[in-house]
Amino acid sequence: MTLDISELKGIELFAQFKDDELARFAPVIEKIELSSGRNLFVEGDPGDSLCIIVSGAIRVYKTIDSMAGEEKSLALLTAGAYLGEMTLLEGSPRSASARAEFDSVIFKITRENFIRLLREYPQAAIRFFVSFMNVLSERLRRTNEELVVLYEIGKVVGAAPPIDHLLEGVLRPLVNTVKVEMGAVFVLNEITGKLECKHAVGQGSSDMLNVKIREGEGVVGKALAEQETLCVRNFDNAPECAGLPRLGFERPDMLIAPLARAGRPFGALLLAQRLDGKGFDNANINLINGVASQAAAAIEAALFQQDTAARENFDRKSIMF
Repeated sequence: MTLDISELKGIELFAQFKDDELARFAPVIEKIELSSGRNLFVEGDPGDSLCIIVSGAIRVYKTIDSMAGEEKSLALLTAGAYLGEMTLLEGSPRSASARAEFDSVIFKITRENFIRLLREYPQAAIRFFVSFMNVLSERLRRTNEELVVLYEIGKVVGAAPPIDHLLEGVLRPLVNTVKVEMGAVFVLNEITGKLECKHAVGQGSSDMLNVKIREGEGVVGKALAEQETLCVRNFDNAPECAGLPRLGFERPDMLIAPLARAGRPFGALLLAQRLDGKGFDNANINLINGVASQAAAAIEAALFQQDTAARENFDRKSIMF
């Protein structure tokens, strides 16, 4: 499929390239359109190319049991992310499989074409490597920040504080690190069958505490029902949100991660609208997933303790009466 250099300008790796440099890359980049459910590559395939996600989403997974169709999801990569970068250097076999989660567009640079570019236009190829290292350096910096956040949240979780302090200690660092307008924690009330906002931080957080959602309803209910982290870019036009009702708290961009215990979802973490106006990226997705995984058991235990204390208090008052 013919590639126009204007299509490369929105890609982070090529953001600093001039038109004449982009023109060197256009002939060696293959544009691929993948329909939802199709594999980009399969574990064990020859590692022969770098793949850049232009639109859509790619799920990276490992097959656990091919006969039973059991697999383990490793990451969900969205527009701007790339995978297989080390194959440009070493050509090792794919260590996992990758499949289109939605209809997706991919730019593919094979190792053979990159080596040819390196021989014919070394300056363009070297600039690509410099750009790649700059992007990688920034991602490593962010990873370090996120590891600090996970450590701090881990200390809060390990201290087993009362539920209000626990939710604040989990949510506040997450909101501050990702730099979003608002964050919230929803928990399923098993008696009423509704998702209730138990804690919120940021703009409009006071209004969030009145929010109650029927199980399976809206964007938060969808994330729980599917037991998948939901990354929304432009709620009104996002295909994954088609037909979902507005319940009053939605922002254009949202990131929702289920809270689950022993495979049973009982709540969700919600982040809404990055302050820089950019959509949520793969680093944000990995961070909220890490926090949700780390905090789920502690949140469920704290909720149980709160309910137990409330019942005991009610029983004491009943006896006194």
